[in-house]
Amino acid sequence: MKLNLRSVDLNLLPVFVAVVEAGQLSRAADRLGMSQPAVSAALQRLRVTVGDPLFSRTRAGLVPTTRARELHEQVRAGLDQLILALDPDRAFDPATAERSFRLLAVDYFETLMLGPLMARLREFGPGLGVQVRPPLAGWQRLLLDGEADFAFDTQAPEDPRLAARVVASETLAVVARAGHPAIRGRLELAAFLEAEHVVLPATERHTLPLEQILGRPDWRRRVGAQVVHYSNLLSVASASDLIATVPLRLAQRLGGGLKLQVLPFPVAVPPIPIYLIWPRVLESDRAHGWFCEQLLACLPTDDR
Repeated sequence: MKLNLRSVDLNLLPVFVAVVEAGQLSRAADRLGMSQPAVSAALQRLRVTVGDPLFSRTRAGLVPTTRARELHEQVRAGLDQLILALDPDRAFDPATAERSFRLLAVDYFETLMLGPLMARLREFGPGLGVQVRPPLAGWQRLLLDGEADFAFDTQAPEDPRLAARVVASETLAVVARAGHPAIRGRLELAAFLEAEHVVLPATERHTLPLEQILGRPDWRRRVGAQVVHYSNLLSVASASDLIATVPLRLAQRLGGGLKLQVLPFPVAVPPIPIYLIWPRVLESDRAHGWFCEQLLACLPTDDR
């Protein structure tokens, strides 16, 4: 049966969001300026509406159910959109705001940018956070549905509802362990093709489409192992005779500690663009625009 929206008290939704984020009825009540019994009563009414207990009690506080966690992501995004629609001039103050920005990015971003980004956010206020999710199949839908704020990718989106700009570029490098028997300080194309490689899954390799970059589909790598994360490419190469093709900045950041040779790619290839992507519907959201500025300030450069 289709839900009749007129039968739902929408005032319950901000209460629900506050309880999820506070983790306790008393803290949520203080945040909302309500009494604790009133918050409890509102939750009970919402439980009846959605047919789910929403929370379980533990010594640490209220723990959301799986349904509540899913509902929170959707409701929080919807409330943000309503606020923007009803009050587009509402000021955003990072010193007092409580907001977690959601990013879709591979672990390259986490390794190079997340630490500096969090340090920068803490200069403004204690209530700002970041959630990073991997860009799995269909990730653009998360942007369009309001479940993510930004994404990083090496290809521009085709959907006109998404905006994008090139914010950086990367260079390819090859890593091999320091004592590799066949690779000592230099790497020719023949040795590159002869070596065994550790690679990412096919679904993730769209961010580093090597065969397309080389322009030679017949230049196939001998795949010995497949891993999930970029950083694991370097870990496997450091402990075996497999080699890996990785972004140069990642190799420079991690290669020394892993005792890896960081070698130029054996043929000339163009730099790989890095796009920042976001939903156009959020372009008038002041918080969204402010966070974009912080992201751009933390982009890796040649000297960091």
